[in-house]
Amino acid sequence: MMENVVRNLTALGLKEYEARVYAALVGIGEGNARQIHETSGVPRPRVYDVAAGLAARGFLTVRPGNPLVYVPAEPTVLVHHLKAGMEQAATDAIRDLESLSLDARSKNSPIWYVQGEWSIRRHAESLAAGVTRDLAVVCLDYRQIGEFARLIADASRVHPVSVLLPNGKRGIKKPLGNASLHVPKPFCAFFQENIFEEVYCGPIPVDGSAFLLEYIFIADDRVCMIVYTEDGVRNAVVITLPFITCVQRQFVNRMIANADCISGPAGAETGVRHPST
Repeated sequence: MMENVVRNLTALGLKEYEARVYAALVGIGEGNARQIHETSGVPRPRVYDVAAGLAARGFLTVRPGNPLVYVPAEPTVLVHHLKAGMEQAATDAIRDLESLSLDARSKNSPIWYVQGEWSIRRHAESLAAGVTRDLAVVCLDYRQIGEFARLIADASRVHPVSVLLPNGKRGIKKPLGNASLHVPKPFCAFFQENIFEEVYCGPIPVDGSAFLLEYIFIADDRVCMIVYTEDGVRNAVVITLPFITCVQRQFVNRMIANADCISGPAGAETGVRHPST
């Protein structure tokens, strides 16, 4: 039984002697260094420093006396703290590794693919954090924009942010800070028929798969992130190639210029048509 407990506690992050001392205390209820040594097999001189380390982490308490008596914390308390520590370490590791990946990709490739919800959000946050002039967002289904609401709102406090809603306003559930909301209007027959209706308004069938555009994020005219689904699986592509990002930004600018501004920076309905360029 003791060996199973030690194995599980070390898997949760305790060192072997820490696991043995704690398990011994739980087994005997409380005890001094000699009793812990006899129950755990940990060398008696080591019991003192191991117990002091556990006490510093809140995993046991020390009752003054001669000798000192050690009382273990409840196992649920210990396990909760160990699990929380592991989860935080895992989150930090993923964040730091993703940051390294972002740096490497930005240096080595002008176009890269992103998979997984967490990675997509991280890349969107990195894009928004890098804005120096303005941010444009194209959202095909406003009901889903809540997941990026904080990102958009935070960016709008520092830079102008325009949110383009090709499918119209769907109802705001989360505030978007000072961002302006726009519903585009037809302004060019070729664009309307060959780009807007073909790309923005529904799935695109390619080789037996269905691609559906969800979002476009454009930071200045330097970085473009396109979020889409392929047969229902969400992916994204991040582009820093100027020939593509500049063209994308011009398309979006033209749509914004010919759109109805339905919500201004203060979040109030304006009904004012954005002037054409």
